[in-house]
Amino acid sequence: MNVAVSLGWIGNAVAFLGLVAGYVALSAFVGMQVIWAVMVAATAWLAMRFVDDLVCTVLASRGAAGRRINTRFGIEPRLVDRAAVLLSVALRAVVALAALIALAMPWGAGGTDLVDRSMQLLRGITIGELVLSPRNIVRALLVFAGASLLLHLFRRWLERRLLPTTRMDEGMRASVATLVGYAGMVLAIAMALAAIGVGLERIAWIASALSVGIGFGLQAIVQNFISGLILLAERPVKVGDWVVVGDAEGDIRRINVRATEIQTGDRTTVLVPNSELITKAVRNRTYANAEGLVKIQLPMPLSTDPDRVRDLLLEVFREHPAILETPAPSVAIDNITNDRIVFSASGYVPSPRQASATRSALLFEILRRLRAQEMPPG
Repeated sequence: MNVAVSLGWIGNAVAFLGLVAGYVALSAFVGMQVIWAVMVAATAWLAMRFVDDLVCTVLASRGAAGRRINTRFGIEPRLVDRAAVLLSVALRAVVALAALIALAMPWGAGGTDLVDRSMQLLRGITIGELVLSPRNIVRALLVFAGASLLLHLFRRWLERRLLPTTRMDEGMRASVATLVGYAGMVLAIAMALAAIGVGLERIAWIASALSVGIGFGLQAIVQNFISGLILLAERPVKVGDWVVVGDAEGDIRRINVRATEIQTGDRTTVLVPNSELITKAVRNRTYANAEGLVKIQLPMPLSTDPDRVRDLLLEVFREHPAILETPAPSVAIDNITNDRIVFSASGYVPSPRQASATRSALLFEILRRLRAQEMPPG
């Protein structure tokens, strides 16, 4: 905008100086060109704004057509908005080309000349045996978009209809869906490259050419990507597991391409690189056994009747609804000192996530009953 205003002021200055110097024809020509350029630029700007507002209003996710597309095909709103933005850019490019043709017409270059040159670009640029043309690029984009849409629908059907009917747990279903998504994305990219004219041998050549850059600059990313595939295939950890990695402890919410999302107890999300889950020690609390252990140590005076304390602890554990009957709760004497007896009571809950809340509830009940029976803890 500043450049256009500067050019306008320069044109007006030239026209004024030409008029003062007596070059009336030059002054009139420059003045007419400035007026024509301002009219074309203003019209093009208004047309671009109109096209952008029209497309984004009608085809966006909040528009009438966008809502219908989202409801009928189940496409995410952000994808609909992205398609509307791309269409708006394409239409504004057409308006800009028409504006250039209109600006060049007073200088003797008709629209036919610009159209011919544009058609030469449309025929493509030849690079070796590869022809890069807008038609091929658009075709590749359409192929990629169609393949991505089919992949999205297939993955959605897989997650919502097929996998829930199998015996797979939630983590296994998430792993299968993620692997299918990766494989489908690779297939969609290969199909798009094939639409341009890039064969398998050229793809291998490009991959070998990029291997040096990958080895130096993208080593960590590739390592985390391969580690993510190993996690999805071998499943030492899966979505829904409760793991401890370094200082992070929580539930695995998602295994991404580069990192794994772990949600901790305070509802924060920790991103752990996939390579750390492969190369470092990981404590998986729900890997082989989903049960959680609740353990309470209770110090009592040395004069306390141990049988009464044992019966009280077992009664409290057995009455709590979260404590499993098998394995049965147990009470043992952990230690005896000069002035106290330390009792150790333990029981199992269906999930480690219930251990903390269950332990707190048991302690409240144990203290209440000890006071009721006048047996204060030591």
